[in-house]
Amino acid sequence: MQTPYELPNGDTAMVTDTATAAQSLGRAVELWREGATEPLFYGSEGRPEGVVISFDQWAEYEALKLEAAFDRRMENITRERVSNFRPEHGVPFDDLVREYGWTDSEEPEDEGGKS
Repeated sequence: MQTPYELPNGDTAMVTDTATAAQSLGRAVELWREGATEPLFYGSEGRPEGVVISFDQWAEYEALKLEAAFDRRMENITRERVSNFRPEHGVPFDDLVREYGWTDSEEPEDEGGKS
């Protein structure tokens, strides 16, 4: 039996009771092999307790999780640097333009020398 469950973002997940989900796992795997991407939400009393996803979806989730962790670290470093910034430590933009040879008509070169 499936019960609709409203997710925090407004989407609806169809929650399958645990016993039926256990019996349906083989079919879910077949569907993933055929290219389907729908996760299998399961739980009791219409409330999700778990979700089964394909390995590809899990790998994508892990990559996104690592990317988000990196972004959080960079955000924290940036916040710390901004909070500790003193004007005497800064470099005027015009000095950077001269130092790197930038002009209005071209983009700055990366460290590899390619633009």
